[in-house]
Amino acid sequence: MKKFTKFLSLVIIIFIMHSLSFAQEIPELKVKVHGTLQSMVSYAEPDSSANQFGVGLKRVRLKVSMSYGENLKGFVQYSTIKNKLYSAHLTYFFSPKAKIRIGRFKGAGVMAGGLNKHMELDIVERAVAGQKWGALTVGNDFHDYGIAFFGKAAGFEYNLTLHNGDGEENVTASHKTAAANHKTDMAISAMASYKPAAIKGLRVGGYYGVGNEIYNEYISHSCFVYYEPKPVRVKVEYVSVEKGDVTSFGYYIFGAYKVLKNLELVSRYDVWDKDDAVSSNEEKDITIGAVYSLYPRKWNSAKITAAYVVQQEKPSVANNIFYLMFQFIF
Repeated sequence: MKKFTKFLSLVIIIFIMHSLSFAQEIPELKVKVHGTLQSMVSYAEPDSSANQFGVGLKRVRLKVSMSYGENLKGFVQYSTIKNKLYSAHLTYFFSPKAKIRIGRFKGAGVMAGGLNKHMELDIVERAVAGQKWGALTVGNDFHDYGIAFFGKAAGFEYNLTLHNGDGEENVTASHKTAAANHKTDMAISAMASYKPAAIKGLRVGGYYGVGNEIYNEYISHSCFVYYEPKPVRVKVEYVSVEKGDVTSFGYYIFGAYKVLKNLELVSRYDVWDKDDAVSSNEEKDITIGAVYSLYPRKWNSAKITAAYVVQQEKPSVANNIFYLMFQFIF
């Protein structure tokens, strides 16, 4: 912990020295209010004797983006459906290729577990491996309180995140707080990726994360290959989480082909094994669907996604489901 304290102190000193060079300027404050609306129709077959039909709201997110000059930016995201604060963070840019972020945000982690933004999802739901990873680590909304360092260089991108390890723990210890409540350890997550200039649309990378014994102890890692040269897109990711004596793992294979400028056919194969020591307990999903964009040049601004999911759980349960989701970004 002392090493981390020294490291953070060094970062703060660099931040102060860098910001002093802009102290004489009077930056302009800019504020933008925006958000996402997703409404959905679903039809499920929970068993052979009963069907379910429903209409509801998948997501209603309100967002406020702020910038104070060129170097300081803020962002707040709130879910009106869940009545929950998702994001609230400040980001300071040392340069276009280096920045630091502090607050509640999505740090280094699994691509399918939040780093693929909700308004840019390929299909209605996230890949199963991403959902399970979030539930076992930082939380179902993939956000946590922490501090992160981002950088880019020669096609490489990196992200080092020091965080609480449980997204529900907002630690605000002070000299008035009981010593037992002071945090003595941090979760550490790191990821890196590479985009080779010679292969258009290719991105490869991986993640490694360690929780902490105070809030949530785990060891997790992943690796991914995304190849999106258009009109073809292929995504593959492997995820593993170890908690105590139980190791869970899974992967997904996603494929898409844009048949028209505003119509894309999509499919995904998901596998998740909640305990590799137990045989025949995997969850396997097959999803097929299509995405229609009303404005192809701004693909995600207004689109309709239809998907049919065949769930192959063990023991076998007939619970296939059809989704039709409408999305509008404002």
